[in-house]
Amino acid sequence: MKLYFDVLFLLGIIFMVIKIGILLLNKLTPLDITLVSGSFFWNYGSLILIIGAGIGSSIVKDKYKED
Repeated sequence: MKLYFDVLFLLGIIFMVIKIGILLLNKLTPLDITLVSGSFFWNYGSLILIIGAGIGSSIVKDKYKED
């Protein structure tokens, strides 16, 4: 279960890196790359994945923690 949350966390990081990379390319070069799937997904989707996965991973870790 913790592996599932870790994968979601990494997926959120990857989405954030892609968004930042595209924004930098648009600012520094004459390229005009548009992000597909709407702005809400790209603006908040990665943040929601990272926070949700971090909280879920912490809960699972604490639940199955060996004393």
